[in-house]
Amino acid sequence: MVQTEISQVEEFIKELQKSWEQVTNAMKEAQKNMKKQFDKKRRNPQGSKISNNMWLENKNIYSN
Repeated sequence: MVQTEISQVEEFIKELQKSWEQVTNAMKEAQKNMKKQFDKKRRNPQGSKISNNMWLENKNIYSN
């Protein structure tokens, strides 16, 4: 009887691990989809690139 209980616990743990992996994968996929939707609406101001230098106004920039 003890062996049966241990095998049931092992099966339960395996199912939990499988469920955890499925949830983790679903969350990663949801994050990808949210980023994709966000990036659709985001514009690159003035066609700038990451390597370009630009001047910034110091308005609303506070430092301690």
